[in-house]
Amino acid sequence: MKRTHKIILQAILKVLNDGKFHAYGELERKVNTNWRTIRDHCDDLELFEAVEKRNSKIIITERGKKILNKLK
Repeated sequence: MKRTHKIILQAILKVLNDGKFHAYGELERKVNTNWRTIRDHCDDLELFEAVEKRNSKIIITERGKKILNKLK
C-alpha cells in the first residue's frame, strides 16, 4: 500500500525530532523511501520553515516540532 504525503512528512519529522542534523541518505534508510522523495518532502517542509537545510543536511526547527505534534 502506498503511503500518503502526510505519513511520509510525519516519518521524516519523527526522525529529525532528535534535534541532530541528518543527511538525505540517512533519512532515506530510516523512513524507508527513495532519495528523491526525501528531497521533495524536505523541500516542502523547508517552505513551511519546519526544517533547515545546511550543507546537504537537515535539522528540525521549533516550528517543525509543533507541526509534528499536530500530525500525531
